[in-house]
Amino acid sequence: MGVKKRWLFVTLGGVLVLSVLTGCAGEKVAPTEAEPSVTAPIPESIPRLPAIPVQEVSMEEAEGIVGVSLTPEYLPAGWKFQRGFVWYYSSPPRANLSLYFSDEEMLGEVKTIQDFDSLPYKIVLNVYQVVKVPSPDIYETMAQESGKVVDINETKGWLSSGGQDLRWRLPGLRFFMYVAVELPEEEILRIAESIG
Repeated sequence: MGVKKRWLFVTLGGVLVLSVLTGCAGEKVAPTEAEPSVTAPIPESIPRLPAIPVQEVSMEEAEGIVGVSLTPEYLPAGWKFQRGFVWYYSSPPRANLSLYFSDEEMLGEVKTIQDFDSLPYKIVLNVYQVVKVPSPDIYETMAQESGKVVDINETKGWLSSGGQDLRWRLPGLRFFMYVAVELPEEEILRIAESIG
């Protein structure tokens, strides 16, 4: 359960950062004279992020949204695609997809990304439509902190030290695969390489 909450906070944090960055794009800061320092009051409780609505989609609909095949040709025995969701951000809108794979049936109503916490998944594949191209050495930089650079179908990626987070890119898309169970590194990479 703690692993799922960690993923939820990572996802919410990413969405919040993207919304702040897109909202601030193009703003200019006017030079000011020395301003007196102001101490902001500390809130008594941390406000909750607003609920972000999601729409359930089939695998075919998800693939149609991003224009590439997302169905892994390889998954561990008994695992399959269970549920998929899309939500949009930015202007013009760009899609976020969350695709859930498991050997357990996933029931329950999911209306917002906050509801993802109740899904009993083994792997979630998040696919984000992106416009900006990152630095070509982004994964080397990440590997200096932790994890390592990996090869996914001749594309650089990054695998966390614990093997639970795998990230890679294709033109216009960013992939983030989160593995909620222990799998050997070779099997995690095999799943990722079978996508697309």
